[in-house]
Amino acid sequence: MSVFLTPAVLFFSLLLGSLQTKGQQNPLHINNMPIDHSVCYEIKIYKTIPEVLPGYLCEIKDAQIIGDCLELTIVYGGCNGNLELITDSLISKDSKLNFKLRWIDPSFCKASVLTKVSFDLKPYQTVIKEKMASVKIMGTNFELFYNN
Repeated sequence: MSVFLTPAVLFFSLLLGSLQTKGQQNPLHINNMPIDHSVCYEIKIYKTIPEVLPGYLCEIKDAQIIGDCLELTIVYGGCNGNLELITDSLISKDSKLNFKLRWIDPSFCKASVLTKVSFDLKPYQTVIKEKMASVKIMGTNFELFYNN
């Protein structure tokens, strides 16, 4: 017994297959690298941190410092996207080192995924200790102390 597919059936089979592939989850990227939960990613330095950054923001649910890493628990769109954490690396007058999470490439999915991402605080250790500064996550109420 042989099976013959008409052009219409073949077209719809290929279309359905491509739609299923588009709906599959792609990994979140941090600094253009697929997320690896064992890595503390580099924090990017900007001259100034704009109040509103282009791109879609994700929601930060929790922040803590573990060792030399700033660990953020985030909720994001769920199918892809590329995030970075930025700072101007300057201690503010109120003794805070400000950081902001932003999308480089946004996720356009409506699903919500909860995950943790970590960023390396070690390059800021000396200045934080010398100025007795706290780590402030802009756009949140999280203000942490880095005592390592």
